[in-house]
Amino acid sequence: MKAMDDNLRNEVVRWQEKLFSRSIRRQVRLQKLKELLSVTSSQTCLEITAGDGIISAKLHENGGSWTTLATGPEAKTALEYFLDEEVSVLQGSTIDAPDQSYDAVILIDALERIRDDYAFIKECHRVLRPDGRLVINTARKMPFCFGGCPLRSLLGLSWKARELERPGYTAHEFFDVLKAGFDVPETDSYSTCCVEVPGLLGEAVANKLLRGSYTLPGEEAGTEEFYHYTKLYALGSLGYPIMWLLSKLDELLLFVLPGHNMAAKTKRRVWRARRTPVLMDGRSIAEAAINTKIGTAAPF
Repeated sequence: MKAMDDNLRNEVVRWQEKLFSRSIRRQVRLQKLKELLSVTSSQTCLEITAGDGIISAKLHENGGSWTTLATGPEAKTALEYFLDEEVSVLQGSTIDAPDQSYDAVILIDALERIRDDYAFIKECHRVLRPDGRLVINTARKMPFCFGGCPLRSLLGLSWKARELERPGYTAHEFFDVLKAGFDVPETDSYSTCCVEVPGLLGEAVANKLLRGSYTLPGEEAGTEEFYHYTKLYALGSLGYPIMWLLSKLDELLLFVLPGHNMAAKTKRRVWRARRTPVLMDGRSIAEAAINTKIGTAAPF
């Protein structure tokens, strides 16, 4: 990215901070990540993120030495407004770092963007120290909830429209991709449809005005963007009291309804690949059992 004008940078950051102050969903995400990440002072941390620079900057304020990887070029451009250190783009499933380099690896809305998530988690395991921790925030797959795939598709916020590799994970899929090298003692689900539905509506309006994700300021940000930020802040201020009340109701609903997001703190252990065993012809044991009469080895 070309050298950034300090006045432009300061103005973008100022408006993004104002918009963040009116977003209950983003504030809850930051709070969950802080709780799970815990102390980072005197530690080396690797953050891999989809580009919400405000959340990244606030996590870095907790201290420690940070390295940040963006999931794509747009995320890299946005992050450079908020972070003083160099930001690189993640290349596929590979992390360019020596073995056991970090005390903590933090994935923020990144896992659903990685095609080979198993290989990527193995890379996270490789670069973590033996007593390191992996903290993950990802979307929960909820195809039959009104605030899930149907509404997202209607608003142009579906996982395909956002060019993700998958819509998220069920609890089983989430544990399955981690089980070879991590224990998961802490998992938190947050944001039911009570908060998610109005939040998605607001996000769709914001993205429509900015012709892209409003949390990802581009390299050519200027007067037009600041004009739209003004309108978004006014709308956010009007709706904030309602969203705050809904967030309190959301805390109660989480006892009976699943959250649309998952945040987890995992503990590294020795990597043991746990693949489903297959027969010599490539079939799984289950597939062979289905095609074989019970009580006989005959293939008919």
